[in-house]
Amino acid sequence: MAGAGYYDIDDILAVQERVPCVLRVDLDGLGSAGSGGSSKVHRNSRWALPLWMADRLNEEDYVDMGVSPVFSKRANRMYVASPESIQLRAVSQHFYQFGLHLGDLVPDIPHVLRDMYMQRVQRIARIAQQGHNVESLDFVQSLDKTEANMLRLCQQAQGSIADWQQNKAYTLGRAPTIP
Repeated sequence: MAGAGYYDIDDILAVQERVPCVLRVDLDGLGSAGSGGSSKVHRNSRWALPLWMADRLNEEDYVDMGVSPVFSKRANRMYVASPESIQLRAVSQHFYQFGLHLGDLVPDIPHVLRDMYMQRVQRIARIAQQGHNVESLDFVQSLDKTEANMLRLCQQAQGSIADWQQNKAYTLGRAPTIP
């Protein structure tokens, strides 16, 4: 899981999302982390662990990592049915990055993410070109971090285009003379 996003704060926050896990072995010495205040946690106990930890424990065969409810089959059907109506910020602030990390676990996730993003990015581009209005406000408030950054970049590009059209972007000047 470590890689290009190692120092990226949004990537760090994305792998903090919890995933359901089932313990494969008995663990002793965890203090009161288990049920009933005993220091032993029994096999087949269910835990919700941060993705970074669950992935590592899954590699070592200590846990069976499940799929986050954010990307369950039911949730994926909702995303496919109506991608623009989903309040992604309420689902997960780092929805796309979290989904990319889970892509190896559930083969359908990359396709769902791509299709959803392609539909939502078209609306983001329209909002950047036309500006905010009352009906687009709800959609803008539903954007996750990746989409919010995309909207910001589109708006900056629109400003640059306007500057260029009004001849404010660049000015031609005389080349410096060479001695």
